[in-house]
Amino acid sequence: MLSLSLRCASSALLLAAAVFANQACAQAVGAPDGFAAGVTGGGNAAAVRPTSLLELQQALCSSFDGNRCIDTTPRVIVLDRTFDFTGSLITNGSSITTTTGCVATTCSTGTSQLGLNIANYCAGRTAAQVSFDNAGRTPLQIGSNKTLIGLASDGAITGRGLRVGGGNSNVIIQNITISDINPGVVWGGDALAIDDADGVWVDHNRFARIGRQMVVTGFGSASHVTLSNNEFDGRTDTSSTCDNRHYWLWLFLGAHDTITVARNYVHHTSGRGPHAGGLNNASVLAHMVNNYFEDLSREGAAMPLTSTALLLLEGNYFNKVSLPVYIYPHNPGPGYTFAPFVGMRDPRNDLCLQYLGRECVANDQIASGSKNRPLDEQALAAFGPVSASLVTPASASSAANTVRANAGVGKIN
Repeated sequence: MLSLSLRCASSALLLAAAVFANQACAQAVGAPDGFAAGVTGGGNAAAVRPTSLLELQQALCSSFDGNRCIDTTPRVIVLDRTFDFTGSLITNGSSITTTTGCVATTCSTGTSQLGLNIANYCAGRTAAQVSFDNAGRTPLQIGSNKTLIGLASDGAITGRGLRVGGGNSNVIIQNITISDINPGVVWGGDALAIDDADGVWVDHNRFARIGRQMVVTGFGSASHVTLSNNEFDGRTDTSSTCDNRHYWLWLFLGAHDTITVARNYVHHTSGRGPHAGGLNNASVLAHMVNNYFEDLSREGAAMPLTSTALLLLEGNYFNKVSLPVYIYPHNPGPGYTFAPFVGMRDPRNDLCLQYLGRECVANDQIASGSKNRPLDEQALAAFGPVSASLVTPASASSAANTVRANAGVGKIN
């Protein structure tokens, strides 16, 4: 394994000019697989190295039509430091807004998040005064043809999330940490929103201490998206499930989402891994392959809600996970999932040859729940027409041995 910083050092010696070496090394490392295959981001554009919050914001998007980013200029944006947006957005003379919200969950042990009264969230919950940092609820917009990449493990954005939407496309986000976005407040901000966007590769990043979703797709399509080799760290002091685990992991709600979720390390969460479908007739195809889930409580990992939310799970490893697949017990659920596990003897496993032209790769688990083992043909059949875009899975045992060491920042091959 060769870090980005070592690559740059080697190039600097070869080129004998640090500025040219920095530009050469500032491209994304590797190439996306799965649904985002072919995404190039900023390509070979010269590196831009912001040194202030404003410079970063303008590098990500320098032109707008109203509130919609329309910047399509290819750009490679290199982060070599932490950009902390906490306290940076002043509204009514203050960076903090206080309003009447609610307690997310009444906890007998542990400390609950508070919640903002958005989408009628506080109905039936105990009222409370809620303070939040304004920046967390106003994401940084990213235009088309952009690569956002961190050097070594130094690149980070705190206090504010990212958004790719408004018809933008061809975006790479690699090797950065996104963290500390109003972590005690439900609806306090998402780490990454993809809404009406095409071609987004999110690779080797770390997500931690987020108020709401670590990744969310809006009602517009999130097509040709790959989430790969990321660490999703759910450890938190305030939890909607009262157990120091983050509940709001991934929410896939788009009109036509095609998402690969591959080789990610997910730990200390308590649900929504992903929550797929359920609102506005969402149509979701999500291939979850070779991820490592560890120490997940309550609703566990995968949760398809509606018949148009279709999940295919292959080669994933579950360690101390309450429910690798959660069957939503209320209307409009459940959705459809095809999730074979090691040791299962079911003739429906043969359907993989019919629909995918290959055998499916079984998931495996240790010290985890075994209540739900869905093999829904409806889910598998939906992946047949897009089988060329599916990652070829390694075994679950391979995921168990490699994912934790390779996922997250500072580990680019």
